[in-house]
Amino acid sequence: MGQVDRLHYGLHKDGISGKVDLDNVLQPGRYYVGFWSQIILFPSYLFTIEFSNEKPEEGVDHLSVLQTRDQDGKSIYLDISVQVRLYEKSVGTLYKQMLNQYTSVFTAELRDTLAKAANNFKISDAWNKYREITALLTDACKRALATRHADCWALQLWGIRLESKYESALIKTQVTKQAKRTEDQRKRHLIVRANTSVILAYYKKNKTIIEAAGTAEKFIIEKGATAAAEANLIKAQANATHLVKSIVRLPNRTSMNDEQAVEYMKRIMIQNKTNTNFLIHAGQDALTAINAQAYRGISESGLR
Repeated sequence: MGQVDRLHYGLHKDGISGKVDLDNVLQPGRYYVGFWSQIILFPSYLFTIEFSNEKPEEGVDHLSVLQTRDQDGKSIYLDISVQVRLYEKSVGTLYKQMLNQYTSVFTAELRDTLAKAANNFKISDAWNKYREITALLTDACKRALATRHADCWALQLWGIRLESKYESALIKTQVTKQAKRTEDQRKRHLIVRANTSVILAYYKKNKTIIEAAGTAEKFIIEKGATAAAEANLIKAQANATHLVKSIVRLPNRTSMNDEQAVEYMKRIMIQNKTNTNFLIHAGQDALTAINAQAYRGISESGLR
């Protein structure tokens, strides 16, 4: 019995003749192959090839850092990781061409292809055009592995170094550019603050105008209400006088004139003033009888 686990493909190899069945790729499962035969396994998962001087995690095919030159001829050192996946249908062809040494072939092909691809860009662009450079290297990786029956699933450019003299100059250039961008942003900040101050002053001015208009409107409303109240009071008094003239009659059964009506109203008002101490009246007129009645009411109220 033979077995292909869930993370691999397999090819059946006859143990007697040494012949490998290249046309039938075995999927995960158990197979009766006989004790004299075996199954050659190939990974169906993504595996990583890394170019770097740093120690990678377990299971990564590790090679030294990728050394090449950029478009300007500067010597550069690139730390690159590549995720690779084998084409299932091409496993037989892969074994026929490379046996089990396909990883060594992949790394050699990638080192050569990526080194040549790095000649197409300036290393200074790695700060400003990182995605474009990564895309360029990824395309080169895909073309290289496609001819080797594998897929370049992803690529990461995660380290860039130069010779010390170039790296110092490049760092100085980038620091200068960053200082310029910082100054540009500071100027934009000052402009925004100035514009904000203008807008704030405009709203403060409008606030003063609105408050002044509100105060004036309040004064007009209050004075208007006072005037309306006084007008209503006068109107009520006039209506009361008119009512008195129409109801109250003189001893001769005639109506009072305006002066007599006002005098009558005054006497009635005085009658209601219980704290009045003196009442002075002189002369005789047509209201004598009415006045006498008013005096009696005042005396009953305690006025002297």
